Amino acid sequence: MSIRAVFFDLGGTLLVMRRDRIFRRVLKEEGRDASIERIHSAYTGLEGWWLEAYSSRVMTPEQTEDAYRHLDEVVFTKLFPSESPSVAFDVSRLVRKRWPELEGEIPLELYPDVHPTLTKLARGGFSMGLISNAPADTDQVVESLGLTKFLGSVIISGAVGYSKPHPEIFRMALRDLDVPPEEAIHVGDVYEADVVGARNAGMNGLLIDREGAQPIFDCPCMKSLDEIFQYIG
Repeated sequence: MSIRAVFFDLGGTLLVMRRDRIFRRVLKEEGRDASIERIHSAYTGLEGWWLEAYSSRVMTPEQTEDAYRHLDEVVFTKLFPSESPSVAFDVSRLVRKRWPELEGEIPLELYPDVHPTLTKLARGGFSMGLISNAPADTDQVVESLGLTKFLGSVIISGAVGYSKPHPEIFRMALRDLDVPPEEAIHVGDVYEADVVGARNAGMNGLLIDREGAQPIFDCPCMKSLDEIFQYIG
């Protein structure tokens, strides 16, 4: 069957993640630099490891904060493998310390290919939706970015109680657009959450890896959003 509906992840797929930009800002303050794409690929490449290490634990807020600090530490080590473990630890602590302040300073930003691609999809008659693991008020972010006009469904994990890769969050989106799963494709930057989750719901999954630095997975992969037209016929 042909594809009638396209669903997107938000952070790292449509939206440049402030996590990546905060990390880069701290790196620059410490006299180092790495591209947003490399930083994002480092984080996404470690998602599976981090989920396996921490997602099944019941943690206090302090333990949760340290789990994210640990992720920052491993990301730094992946980007700068010649640096010592003590430097990686110190930078990860600084990222956590600076996070609240920098989050308020760094504006929201879409990737440059987002509006052109969504406009072309809309003109082509495709239905579109958003499926994001994010806080309940993220729908306000979606609206502020000017994305609502393209989307017939916006499903946010914090609002619905299910998170990717649980199939129900995908099924909710499918019901919103009244589309069977085999006629829908979901695009995201995290294999475990976006591709495996979509497949769990009977949908097609498409990975976006803007830096081309993720491992090779058993799914289609693209480096820019406008490549999607190769996969939707």
